[in-house]
Amino acid sequence: MNMNFKKLFGQRVRHYRKLNNFSQEKFAELVGMSPNTISYIENGKSNISFAKIAVFASALNIETYQLFIDTNYNIEDGEVIDKINELLKVATRKQLGIILNLIKNILDT
Repeated sequence: MNMNFKKLFGQRVRHYRKLNNFSQEKFAELVGMSPNTISYIENGKSNISFAKIAVFASALNIETYQLFIDTNYNIEDGEVIDKINELLKVATRKQLGIILNLIKNILDT
């Protein structure tokens, strides 16, 4: 593992925070911390207590273990995939068919 644990943990917090469309300020309010502390945690520059990890997970609407799973994809790639999934949720059946054909054509080349 080429990144340290605090930095990976912080990236996961940022990833899930953004999935919930929380600003650092809103998330800080939800977990009872300052926005600066959230920034330090997300950048791997600050520790977090075990008790706060559960508070984070609850505020992020995830299970605690999800903050510890090392995904097989780059965090930024995961954010792109999650954004695509969110957009697909509001697409009509016809639009989904078009998107499916478009993806098939792109990946076949």
